[in-house]
Amino acid sequence: MNVDLSMNLADVDIADVGSWPGAVKALCFGFLATTVLALGYLVVIADKRAALADAEHREIEVRREIAALAATASGLAAHRTRLAEAEAALDESLARLPIDTEVPGLVEDITRAALDHDLVIDRIELGAERQAGFYRELPIAISVAGDYHDIGGFAGDIAGLSRLVTLHDFDLTPRSGPRDLDLTIEARTYRYAEQAPGTFVPGGARRDHTPPRI
Repeated sequence: MNVDLSMNLADVDIADVGSWPGAVKALCFGFLATTVLALGYLVVIADKRAALADAEHREIEVRREIAALAATASGLAAHRTRLAEAEAALDESLARLPIDTEVPGLVEDITRAALDHDLVIDRIELGAERQAGFYRELPIAISVAGDYHDIGGFAGDIAGLSRLVTLHDFDLTPRSGPRDLDLTIEARTYRYAEQAPGTFVPGGARRDHTPPRI
């Protein structure tokens, strides 16, 4: 059976939708459905796609942050080990700093080292201490005379003392006599600056008293 689908649009009454031919109704329904789907895509789906793109971008950034944190965490054990080694080295150095009551003994050790190497002692004199950060410097002026090897041995003995001593301002000049060299040098030892009772000092050491001044 053949159906005549031809129509005259002039005969379509827009006010009377019920009287429209089926083909016109189908065409209008298809147009409306397409329009609704397009608007739905623009209003809903397009926004969702933008949110999805933002979420994917954020995911990449989060993954990078997690990777960086993982790398930091993997090196944390090594950092802790190095920190413990540094603190141990600091504690060892701090333990070599003399307190006031040990300074006269340190001067005696220097004098004994000079005599052991047969040096002529012109002067071994403790100077005024100087503030330097959280510690104080205690200079010891030394003037001795001897030959080259004895002076070298003397300097080595001072460097090997159990207490921390550094040597500065060397002045070595010739002189007449069997002991043909004069050595003038400043030895420096160090101690903590005075602190309030119960104060913690670097390295975890604690001093609950203020040592007497020289």
